[in-house]
Amino acid sequence: MTSLTEDNAEMNILQHLDDLRKKLIICVLTLIIFSILCYLKSSDIIGLLKKPLGDVELVMITPLEGFITNVRAAVFGGIVLSTPIIFLQTILFISPALYKREKIVIYIAFPFILLLFFTGVFFGFQIILPMTFKYLLGFSGEHMQTMLSAERYCSFVILFTLGMGLVFEMPMVMLVLTKLGIINYKTLSKRRKIVILVIVILSAFFTPPDVISQMAVAIPLILLFELSLALLFVYYKIVNKKRDTYEA
Repeated sequence: MTSLTEDNAEMNILQHLDDLRKKLIICVLTLIIFSILCYLKSSDIIGLLKKPLGDVELVMITPLEGFITNVRAAVFGGIVLSTPIIFLQTILFISPALYKREKIVIYIAFPFILLLFFTGVFFGFQIILPMTFKYLLGFSGEHMQTMLSAERYCSFVILFTLGMGLVFEMPMVMLVLTKLGIINYKTLSKRRKIVILVIVILSAFFTPPDVISQMAVAIPLILLFELSLALLFVYYKIVNKKRDTYEA
């Protein structure tokens, strides 16, 4: 009997690994296809990435820098275009571990998940980056000429914008952490003021020293946190109702 149980457990693990492998292949192939297509428009993508910098020109420091920058711009475009497929495959992979009601909620929330990601990318690219570059480049003074490496600049912008997209997935991340038992709604709600204070401090640290810039970053993040708490509250109610049904 014990041997049979172990065999079933081993089969389940192998099935999950096989499912993971298939979904990773789908994600990688999608990323490669979109990246190849975006490489045909890599010059336009680089021009778009340069917009937050304003009139400052980018320079090539090494012979390979132009090629590497075009490839990174193409991969960035591929990641952005592949995002719906990647998120969908992620949801399909974790859905077997969810309750029926949780599955319904997460499938309904799928467009909202994409909206959060693209809102984060837009917010970081259109609002935070221009303010940040304007502030930082102001330190050049009259004795320094601004010359930015195209590769390093594009890499920074790509990582920052994708990072902001992931930051805006805070509600979904907190829901997964709750599902894993790492955090819970009651603890977070009790420490709401502390979390908001941390957000304000971090916003002040990473933005120019003026109130408008700091609030432009802090307010959306605070709203995201409040939205996360609301989502966790709904999840908390669903789980409790499910537990009460089983106990009854």
